[in-house]
Amino acid sequence: MAKTDNKSPVVFRDTEYKCRTIILPDGTEHRVLHSHITAASPELVSYLDASSEFERVPVTRVAA
Repeated sequence: MAKTDNKSPVVFRDTEYKCRTIILPDGTEHRVLHSHITAASPELVSYLDASSEFERVPVTRVAA
């Protein structure tokens, strides 16, 4: 099984809104634009993973 790189940003698709602001319990703000949000912090990734309103966008790798 491949090891996941926790430092790579994860892109999520917002299934409810095209634009909104997510405010985490620590007060940090994150913006959804064009139904997408890029999460770099573990806290934001965990929040988005736990929500039914967001789904991960599969990463496609281009062969060199």
